[in-house]
Amino acid sequence: MLYNTVEIEGIKLAFRNMEHQGKKCREILLSSIRWLREYYERTRDEEYLKKAVWHMYAYLDMGFPYKDGKKEFMHILRCLHISAEELNPPLKERYKKVKATKMGINNLLGSWNPKLQCMRIGEAVQDIIDKIDLRKIGEYTYYCGRLLQEENGEGLWEHTFRLYVREDENIFYDVRNNLYYELESSIKK
Repeated sequence: MLYNTVEIEGIKLAFRNMEHQGKKCREILLSSIRWLREYYERTRDEEYLKKAVWHMYAYLDMGFPYKDGKKEFMHILRCLHISAEELNPPLKERYKKVKATKMGINNLLGSWNPKLQCMRIGEAVQDIIDKIDLRKIGEYTYYCGRLLQEENGEGLWEHTFRLYVREDENIFYDVRNNLYYELESSIKK
C-alpha cells in the first residue's frame, strides 16, 4: 500500500542531479514532503499522504539523514494512524556520515580502473580530503571507467562521483548508485 518501488524510483530519478544544478536536493525533497502533507490538510485526500510516504522512502534511499525530516515524517505517519515500524519496509535511518579520511574516501570510491580514470585513486582520495579540509567551495567531479555519455562538455562515466563543498556541508554524491553521503572534515575545529 505505502511502498511502491516504481513511484519511489521515479521520485529518485526526478531528483537525481539537482545538486549538480546548484540546488540542495535534501531541502527540496523535505519541502516536497511538507507540501504534500499541507495539501492533505487542506483537501483531506489521503492520496497526498501516500505520495508523501513515497517521497520519505526516496529521501532515505538517497542517503539523507532521518533526523532532518523526523518531525515531518512522524506528523505524516500520525495522520495515517501508523508508526514508522509498521511500514513495510520499516522507515529507518539509512544515512551515512563519513569521515574524510583516506580509508573512508577509498571505501566510497570502491574499485578504481587503473587505466581509464581522471586521476589515480590515491590522488583522487587526497584531492577530496584537501578540498574539504581547506574549504575549497565548489563542485568537483571524479570518475573512472568507460565514458558512457557526453553532452555539452559534461561526461558520465561508469563510476562518476561528485563532491560539493559548501560553507556549511560537504556532500559526496555517487551518481551511478544515486547515493549521497555527508563528509566530515578530519580537521578538529
